[in-house]
Amino acid sequence: MNKTNTKSEIELSSKAKNKPLIFALFMIGLSLITLQATSIEIVFPIAFCIIFFSLYAFNKNLKVFKFSEHHFVFQAGIIGKKEVSYSALKSYVVERKVMIITYQTPNEKEKKIRIQVSQIEPTQFPLLEDILKSKIRF
Repeated sequence: MNKTNTKSEIELSSKAKNKPLIFALFMIGLSLITLQATSIEIVFPIAFCIIFFSLYAFNKNLKVFKFSEHHFVFQAGIIGKKEVSYSALKSYVVERKVMIITYQTPNEKEKKIRIQVSQIEPTQFPLLEDILKSKIRF
């Protein structure tokens, strides 16, 4: 494998990055409507707005896959970072717009990583497939 592929990164698609921003803008509109109320109801849309803006800020720089020399790191969101060795990779398949990557844990359990194809930038999807094909040993 050449030097250009040893430090590759796959980004979250722009559509997936902007979903929290759309929800946050919706919550701002909802909070403007509830401004007329004098009860505690206004707190909920504002709280959700803050949460969605935070998710948007995090997703802007999110790299779903980070490939290094001996392993890759998968992180589709704030929580749930997985590090998988290339030697543990078993297979990958794309079914119904979902990519399923199968790998084996050190204690011989088979696990799967599932990610929607729409969450991966379309221009980077062929790179992801090429890297996975080159690293899976049959």
